[in-house]
Order: sequence, then structure tokens, then C-alpha cells
Amino acid sequence: MINIKCELVDPDGLLKQLRVLKSVHVDGVMVDCWWGIVEAHAPQEYNWNGYKRLFQMVRELKLKLQVTIISLIIVSCSLADAICLMWCLVLLTLDQVVMSFHECGGNFGDDVCIPLPHWVAEIGRSNPDIFFTDREGRHNPECLSWGIDKERVLRGRTALEVMMT
Repeated sequence: MINIKCELVDPDGLLKQLRVLKSVHVDGVMVDCWWGIVEAHAPQEYNWNGYKRLFQMVRELKLKLQVTIISLIIVSCSLADAICLMWCLVLLTLDQVVMSFHECGGNFGDDVCIPLPHWVAEIGRSNPDIFFTDREGRHNPECLSWGIDKERVLRGRTALEVMMT
């Protein structure tokens, strides 16, 4: 529905599908928003264009909207989720938002691939400790570590600050 360039794919087809849902009395829809799409290329440079267009279509049809902003920074997510929930409710005036930060795809059978933002992967190449590390010392480049919650290793921001902005 939203491609890696944050463009709405096949808006006419999607509108038809949303109208069918509305006609069978569906109350609302859920949309995943990916950090690797909205802040893909540079820190604090956001592109919400495709999502905004989708949200507008949903609102025009008077459907409820639940948005999951996908991430997976393995951190104290309850604090981060609460902060992001308030931010997104104000910014996007949505019904419900859940925030988390991780890569999508890349595993057997996955038909979609949405990486972490390019600038984060670049940092990880020179500092793999930003990624979650298991007991055996293996780094998982699909998600960030708890250890950077308060460390300014993401181009001057901590993991928590990335989730709040």
C-alpha cells in the first residue's frame, strides 16, 4: 500500500477496497507506519506523504484509523510508546497509535523488505553495538539495543529521542 519511497501505491484500487469494507460495515482499518520509510535517508528528515494521503482517504470514508508506527528498539517501550502515542495523536489526529522501531522482511518467506533507515544502518556498520546483541555476542541488525536509550549514537540523538521526534 505504501512503498519504500512513501508513495501510496494504486490509490484508486485501495479506495475501492476501502469502500467495500465500509459497505460491509467495517468500523475501521489498521495501518503500519515504518520508521525505515518515514525517516529513511537522513536524521530528522521525514516523509509522511503516502501515509497522509492514505489517512485522508480513510477519514473521508469516515472509517476509524489505528496506526502502528513500526520500529523495535528493544528499550523500555512503555515510556517510549506513551510519548509517541501523545505525539502522533496531536500531529496526525488519529484514533489510536502504537509505536515500536525494526526492520521488516529479510527472512525466509518474507515478501516485503523495509530496512532500518539508511543512515542508521550506516552507523551500525561502524558501530555494531547499536544493534541488539544476544548472550553469545551476536548482533541483530534488524533492531536497536537497549544500550543506546540514553547514548547519543544516532547522529547526536539517543534512541528515545529518535522515537520522540
